[in-house]
Amino acid sequence: MKVGIIGYGNIGEAMVSGLLNSKTVNPDEILASSRNEKKIRAALDKYHIGITRDNIKVTEFADVLIISVKPLGLASVLEQIKDHISDNTIVVSVVSSVEISEIESIIGDKKIVRVMLNTPVMVNEGMSALCMNQLVNFEEVDEIVALFKSFGKVELVEEKYMEIITAVSGTSPAYVFMMIEAMADGGVMMGLPRRKAYKLAAQSVRGAATMVLESELHPGALKDMVCSPGGSTIDGVYTLENNNFRGTLMKTIREATKKADRLKQKL
Repeated sequence: MKVGIIGYGNIGEAMVSGLLNSKTVNPDEILASSRNEKKIRAALDKYHIGITRDNIKVTEFADVLIISVKPLGLASVLEQIKDHISDNTIVVSVVSSVEISEIESIIGDKKIVRVMLNTPVMVNEGMSALCMNQLVNFEEVDEIVALFKSFGKVELVEEKYMEIITAVSGTSPAYVFMMIEAMADGGVMMGLPRRKAYKLAAQSVRGAATMVLESELHPGALKDMVCSPGGSTIDGVYTLENNNFRGTLMKTIREATKKADRLKQKL
């Protein structure tokens, strides 16, 4: 399978790293495009993949064409490459806020997959949600899932959920970073060295998330396991509840979903 990437930025590089480290594809099976000279040199030196400034060359090369550009630049890219997309090419958009129907309005009846991913793909711990049009068959779905599993977890969804997923998965790393920072600040306030506070807070969040994913227990049950009667944890839980911790997070997801819906791009 030959993979083309239009828009070789940080996310593009993260995908290449995951694909190569997992041996899902070989370096000579990847061709990416970039206008950034530094990125071009790094792609050649670090990953030994094909790299070009020519989006059409990438389009004609690819069996799977991943488009990773800014939403405002998507229409011009699609107009540029639309006559060079084979009927067998799977076009994968990782561009936020753009629906499949909008892409179809420019490139026509082609195989299209829409993906919502988040920044932890940069450390091979991403969460990717995929939906596709009816031209993509089951075997091709499996191929795309395999590609995206090389840098994280994958979930197949209906497109109507994409804006909610943007809030729950796409934007939420920012909230988690804020929580880690605040936890570390609290540790520093009580006397911990800054570096140790960040490490302790970040690893605790990582470990807790792994427990949710691997144990398949309800998060509330896992929380109860930590809360000894009369202990410090239940005091901390009380403080969070008393300050509307869960309600604030739920409202945050609601507002982020509304904003994602308003940001839908008309190409």
